[in-house]
Amino acid sequence: MTEPIKDYVRDDWFIKEKIDGKIYLMARPTGKHVDVQGNIFYIFNNYFKLKKKRCIARSEAQLDISENNYVVPDIMVFCHKNSKDIPLIVVEILSKSTRNRDLGIKMEKYAKIGIKEYWIVDCQKYIIDIYLLNDNRSYDIYETYVYYTDDDFSKIPEIRKEQKAEVEIITEFSPVSIPEMKILLEDIFYFMEEDEELDE
Repeated sequence: MTEPIKDYVRDDWFIKEKIDGKIYLMARPTGKHVDVQGNIFYIFNNYFKLKKKRCIARSEAQLDISENNYVVPDIMVFCHKNSKDIPLIVVEILSKSTRNRDLGIKMEKYAKIGIKEYWIVDCQKYIIDIYLLNDNRSYDIYETYVYYTDDDFSKIPEIRKEQKAEVEIITEFSPVSIPEMKILLEDIFYFMEEDEELDE
C-alpha cells in the first residue's frame, strides 16, 4: 500500500518511509513475512551472543540516509568494527506493496551509502538473493539460494526442474560479510510449510 499521509491515519498501523521527499505508508506485515523476519533476526543475534561478537541485528529500525530520505529495512546488521551508522548487511523481505522499491530505489540508496551486502528474501518462493556492493557503488548478484527438501522441486523455477540432475542441493550458506557464520536455509524458512497448512 502506498498512500500520502492523512491526518486521520494512526501511525501504529503503518511503517513510514521517506524517499526523495515522498512519504510512503506500508501496512505492517503479517504471516510468512513476520515469521521469516523473526527467524533471521533470531539467527543473527543468537550467533552474535554465543560468539560474543560486538554485532547486533535490528528489526524495523529507521535508517537515516539524508534529510529527504529515511527507510525502515526489515533487518539491519551492525558490527562495531565497521560502522555504528551504516549497516554491514540489510535484509528486505519482499511483499506485493514493497517489491518494486526493494529492488529499485531502495537498492540504489543502500548502494550509495555503502552497504556492502544486501539480501532479498522471497518467502513465497523460498528464495534468497544476495547482492554485493561493487566499486561503482551499485550491486552485483552474488548468489541465489533456494530452499527445498529432498525430492521436493516444487519451489524451483521450471527450467531448473528440467535440469534436476544438475541442481546442487545447498542446505547452508555464510554471509559474505561474516564468512565464519553458517546459516541453515531451513532455519530461515522454519515453520513455513506448516504455516501453509494452517492457512488452508
